[in-house]
Amino acid sequence: MKKRFTFLLLLAIYSTSFSQVYIPKTSSEKTTDKGNSYTLKYAGSDYFRKSPYVLYPGKNDEMLILWQLNTTATCEVKYGTDTSYSSGTQTTTEYGNDHQHKVNLTGLTPGQKYYYQITAGNQNTKNGSFQAGAPDNDSQLTFFAYGDTRSYPSHHDVVATAILNDINNNNLKQTFIINSGDLVNDGDDEDSWQNEFFNSSFTHIIEMLANLPYLTAMGNHEGQGVLFKKYFPYPMYENNSFYYSFDYGPLHVCVVDQEIDYSQGSTQYNWIVNDLSSSGKLWKIAVFHKPGWSAGGHSNSSDVQNNLQGLFENYGVSLVITGHNHYYARAVVNNVHHITTGGGGAPLYTPNASYPNIVKVEKSNHYCKIEIDGNKLQFSAIRDNGSQIEVFDLEKTASSIEENSLNSKWFAYNNEEGMLVIKTKGVHGKIEIYDNLGRKIYKNKINDRLIYMPKKHGIYYVRFIDGQNFSVKKIISGRYN
Repeated sequence: MKKRFTFLLLLAIYSTSFSQVYIPKTSSEKTTDKGNSYTLKYAGSDYFRKSPYVLYPGKNDEMLILWQLNTTATCEVKYGTDTSYSSGTQTTTEYGNDHQHKVNLTGLTPGQKYYYQITAGNQNTKNGSFQAGAPDNDSQLTFFAYGDTRSYPSHHDVVATAILNDINNNNLKQTFIINSGDLVNDGDDEDSWQNEFFNSSFTHIIEMLANLPYLTAMGNHEGQGVLFKKYFPYPMYENNSFYYSFDYGPLHVCVVDQEIDYSQGSTQYNWIVNDLSSSGKLWKIAVFHKPGWSAGGHSNSSDVQNNLQGLFENYGVSLVITGHNHYYARAVVNNVHHITTGGGGAPLYTPNASYPNIVKVEKSNHYCKIEIDGNKLQFSAIRDNGSQIEVFDLEKTASSIEENSLNSKWFAYNNEEGMLVIKTKGVHGKIEIYDNLGRKIYKNKINDRLIYMPKKHGIYYVRFIDGQNFSVKKIISGRYN
């Protein structure tokens, strides 16, 4: 015979028995546990359903903080460069129909650390901190990446613990983390988000979300994306979809939405071409869920191989961060490093090192740390116990060729023949052509007209030398810039 109980949920008393109970948005709801029916009520002081979490909004002088309450209440947000919170105070009211709150802090100093305090209903208080985005001209950066945090929040919590320990060793690492997708098991189900990702029982996940700006790609487990957008409303989304990009100091990040079309000629494909070709950052990475080259489990994505790999080669993408397969793997294809980082908490798979282009595999929960210093990048894959899976280094030849104003003696443009360079008659000079890594690929004298046909589309720099003077024009093969 089932027993029925009605009780007041007092966390101080029942935290052990009900540490993972999801308190719904209403003040009373029936639920069951092991055959027993309960009516759950939250105490009036128990306001937060989802603790504050920080999202990077794509601008280095802004930061977006979100949270969700159990009931309607006004919140006060204080923030500052220390815990006196002297930079400002804002009051928020809920938006939407599910007691959500957000605040977009503006006028921040790039690179500065800030502390914040959020008080709900004049009673509950939550604290956190973040580092504003890096200055545009910064040449150094450390950030984190992982993926597939779904299904087992206890495993995710251990990974979050390792990331927090890493950050605590150096506050300059408190920049951002990016998830390659599959945050939860069922992205169309509110309970999945609450129990797996925003569950206050897993304190290290909650602490990480409150103190490390979060970015993410969409995975297949995010479903239709309605709740994904509800909890991750990045202002950078393009065309009402989930692809976007942002700059962060020396880095450009291109996030691809694989749940919609990105074949050649599609809206998203054209956007990717424009995004990668127009970025002047030395370091570029792409982030999406399903890998083009991995080590078994889900098959390699032919769409990545056929549609994206050529763009990565042409436009200088060094790293591709993916997940989908629940292990660590690295493949190298024409100097593009494809990382599978699916060890954020989901059930692990056994990788097969014999798959094409694979250079390293391991079955473990883990995260990745990427450190940039000028034209050098160090990538570390780190187990959840803090030990290293592997470390590798990349180096780019920083281009000394920079576009400057053209003199009136010549001009350059791209037409259907290729790269066409013209100078006015009567002026002799030399032409040098460099690729986007600063490598000289062509040189010749020019008297009147010269045509150069690039071997592939990409960014090129044309330098015209007239005696002791020179000028440079950047041209994107395939269209005139």
